[in-house]
Parts: sequence; C-alpha cells; structure tokens
Amino acid sequence: MKNKMLNIKKASEMIGVSPDTLRNWDRDGKLKSIRTKGNHRRYRMEDLAKMIFHNKDTFEKNNNYNFGNLIKDRTVVYTYVCGDILHKGHLLYLKNAAALGDFLIVGVLTDEAVMEKKSQPIINFEERLELVESLRMVDMVVPQHSYAPYENINNLRPDILMESMSHDDKLIENSKKCMDKINGKVVVSSYYPHQSSTKIKNRIRGISKDEK
Repeated sequence: MKNKMLNIKKASEMIGVSPDTLRNWDRDGKLKSIRTKGNHRRYRMEDLAKMIFHNKDTFEKNNNYNFGNLIKDRTVVYTYVCGDILHKGHLLYLKNAAALGDFLIVGVLTDEAVMEKKSQPIINFEERLELVESLRMVDMVVPQHSYAPYENINNLRPDILMESMSHDDKLIENSKKCMDKINGKVVVSSYYPHQSSTKIKNRIRGISKDEK
C-alpha cells in the first residue's frame, strides 16, 4: 500500500476533516502533502494512517472516527522487531510480513521492552524507530512498550500477526489467544539465525579484543 496517493477531497473524506483543515495542517507542517506538476495536493495513505493513529483519541472524540476505518477492506499485518543494528535478516523477515497483506504495521520495541528479554540496545529507540520506518516495505511504525505485542494488537486490531520462530512457545500461544479474540490469525515466520544483531555485536567485540 505504500505510496498510494489521494487527492485532497478523498483524503478529507477518508479521515473526516474538511479540505480547509488539511490545507491548514499542510501549511503548519502537521500533515504535509506532496504537490503534483499541476500544483495539486496529494496525500499518502500511510501518512493519513499515522495521523489518525497518533491522534486517535482526538479523532474519535470530535468525529466519531476510528483508525480502523482508514484501513478497512485491506489486510493489515502487524509484526514487531527490536531493530538494533539492521541487517539482512530484518529485511527478509519484514518482506515476509509485507507479503501477507496490504498494509504492514511494525512495532519497534522500546529500550525497556527489549530489556525484558535481552540487554539494552546499542542504538537508541528514536533512531531505531526512524530506521525501521525508512524501509520501503513498511507502511507504518508504532512504539511497542512491552516485549509481548498484546497491547498493540488490541489497539490496532490487525488481521494477521506475524510472529518469529525465535519467540518462545508460551508467547506465541498467548498471541494466538489474543488474535482469536479479534478474529485474526497468527503466522509464524522463519528465523534467520545466521543474521543476528547479537552475533554481529559479539563479532565486533571479538575483533575489538583482538586489536587490543
């Protein structure tokens, strides 16, 4: 779904605000449009989705609007990563997730969430969030505040949750129960053990020790 564009009329209808509001947001930098050769405004679907999700309380209060309306009739996939030291394994994993549906939302674990299971990431959370968001197969990123994805599943209500074979059986089983409650399903994807941030870190540490 990435790069799908809407004109200002359709974009305003999609998120329940007036075209003038969109123009004001564009001018203020709150929601930037892309200008065509004819100087017409076009809005990217993923930008509209982010706007709704990150301001959903305001939208629902003022417009009786729900984030799910924006992505209805599309298969929404959710998965989550740490994203510390991005490598080919991340790309393969996220390509698999994107292939399952039309709109891929990726939860990026906060430092605290990562540290429930592993050591503190080398790259800080804000940078990891930006790096994952820049990947072309990713439509939207959101923070994930715990290692397990249940809170974001309940908020986003995806059609598919993609889990990794590297996660323990209990976590995957609980994810299936969570998805069953919203009539979704879990797909368990391959893990790429030869492409691992932990292994890369250990290799770097080993080289550093040899050089001393």
